[in-house]
Amino acid sequence: MGTLGFTIGKEFTLTKTFAECDVYMFAGIIGDLFPAHVNEEYCKKMPYGTRLVHGCLTFSLCSTVSGMAGVDSGQDILAMGYDRVRFLKPVYFGDTITATYWITEVDEQKRKTTGECVMTNQRGEVVLRCLHYMKVLDTKKEGEG
Repeated sequence: MGTLGFTIGKEFTLTKTFAECDVYMFAGIIGDLFPAHVNEEYCKKMPYGTRLVHGCLTFSLCSTVSGMAGVDSGQDILAMGYDRVRFLKPVYFGDTITATYWITEVDEQKRKTTGECVMTNQRGEVVLRCLHYMKVLDTKKEGEG
């Protein structure tokens, strides 16, 4: 572990089963009422045959597990962004998704980290993966240490 408090390779995980109420609350909050998420009859005619969890709702678990890494470090951090976000498989109502996050790089001089997040469903299939970047804030006040 370096001076920023991050350990390369240390894993943080969260497991969540996506229920119908999760999808409908998310749809209402962001205003995305696209039929693929909220209209079962519409979906019966589509290739997957049933409603799908919003990709962004699934993706939001990345924020939770990356935040766990920040808390574990003891540092104040800010998310700087995501790259290579890939939705690899659909997520259905009732799927249980495990998000796993780990730090892959730490740049002590620039006070930045790179992490990877991979999400799998209950069948062990990877449904999403991405890279994540954090900035470690320098919260020392003038005259401190």
